Amino acid sequence: MSGRRLKFVLIGCGIAATIVFMLVVATQKSDGGLAYYVTVEEFNAKRELPGHFRVNGKVATGSIERLPGGRQVRFKIVDKATPAVLPVDFTGEIPDTFVDDADVVVEGKRRLDGTFEATMLLAKCPSKYEAADAKSSAKNGTD
Repeated sequence: MSGRRLKFVLIGCGIAATIVFMLVVATQKSDGGLAYYVTVEEFNAKRELPGHFRVNGKVATGSIERLPGGRQVRFKIVDKATPAVLPVDFTGEIPDTFVDDADVVVEGKRRLDGTFEATMLLAKCPSKYEAADAKSSAKNGTD
């Protein structure tokens, strides 16, 4: 084998090993790692599994309780398709779009009391953006 061919084989093996390593690291979480998030119902069904999860749901109307200091909030998220409910505690930067009925993704773990302790909170308010898009479309004559 010539030196040039050996060099290409070694580079190819290095690239393949890097890809395999990245796939292994990406799938090491206890929730399978490949799913971006689970629903409230799916999370509640996994009661016996410890670990780190991402859970998607809607903020239950009237459940937001902001605690003194402005960086801690308690609320409940509900599943869009089922009556499943999950109480959540979050401490950190609270997004401006975090309101009743907002779609949220929380990341964290379940405490022994069943409350989800979130370390990350992502929120969006689709009605706010849909209304803006509809007005823009009407103004431009498109729909």
